[in-house]
Formats: sequence, C-alpha cells, structure tokens
Amino acid sequence: MAESNDSIQSQLEVSRKELLDLGLRNRLLNYRLLKTRGLEVVDERPSELLRILVEEGRTMSFLPGQNDDGTDLLSQPAEEEPDVIAARHTDSKLQTELSSSELQSRLLSTYRLANTFIQEQGVNTLFLALGMATWYESESSELPRHAPLLLIPVELARTSVRERFRLQYQRAT
Repeated sequence: MAESNDSIQSQLEVSRKELLDLGLRNRLLNYRLLKTRGLEVVDERPSELLRILVEEGRTMSFLPGQNDDGTDLLSQPAEEEPDVIAARHTDSKLQTELSSSELQSRLLSTYRLANTFIQEQGVNTLFLALGMATWYESESSELPRHAPLLLIPVELARTSVRERFRLQYQRAT
C-alpha cells in the first residue's frame, strides 16, 4: 500500500511539472510589451488604481502623453511630499507616454483581441498588471525579465466608435 502511495505521489509530481510552464514563453514570468497591443501606464500609484477600479468600481479613461506631432503633453511632475497623493494619481485618467493616434491604435487592437477570446473561448484575457518584478535568468545575464505582481481582470469598452475607450474592473462570474 505504501508503495502504491509513493507511485501515485511520484506520478502526481511528474504531472505537476508537465503542467507548469516555467519557460520564457510564459508571459506571467517573462512579460514583454508588444509593438501593436497593450500599453504601459506611467506615473500612477498601484494602490490608487486598485482603489479606484476595484473598491470604488469606477471606470478610467486613457490620457496620451504627447501630441501626434511628438510634442509632450505630460510635463515633468513636481517633487511631492511622501505622504501627499497628487491629484493626477486620484483622477480617473490613466497616463501613458503614447501619442493620441498610437494610443487609440493600441487600444483598438487590444480591444479586438480581448473580445475575440471572450467570444470564441469564453475567457477574459485582459488584465491590468500592477507592479512588475524584475529578474535575471542567471548571475551573468544582462537581459532583465519582468513578471507582473498583481493582475486585475479588466475590460475595455466604449459606447460608440467616436467615443474614447474606458477601462473597468470585471468581476469574476
């Protein structure tokens, strides 16, 4: 009986290792921003994003970082006191460094792919990552890898083609 338990335990361990993808293709271990989909939010506080989206259930929109001609819209933020939260961190706008046209292009591409997964597989694949852990494959590696720390299931929505995209928390069903 003990031998069969050991055999079952070893088979379970082998199966567990086969199911876990610990390779660099796993985006939860090695996240890379794609050229056409997804975007990086800058100068935001993760705790405030969590409060606004999840706790308060508010929607957020996106703010481009520069005009289409390349001139900056976001100026260098002023120095802040450590315990004071700036107004830009508590508003409903997610700041990016992208131009308005690039932002809309990425949002549209991300929106279409996320909706395709929901319609075809019934799975939401769109998440807002709060924080990234930076790690290296070995002591000698110079290429940093990034892994998301906290993932919030979200959805992109807009009321019409002329409206801006809005991001909202999507509760598990």
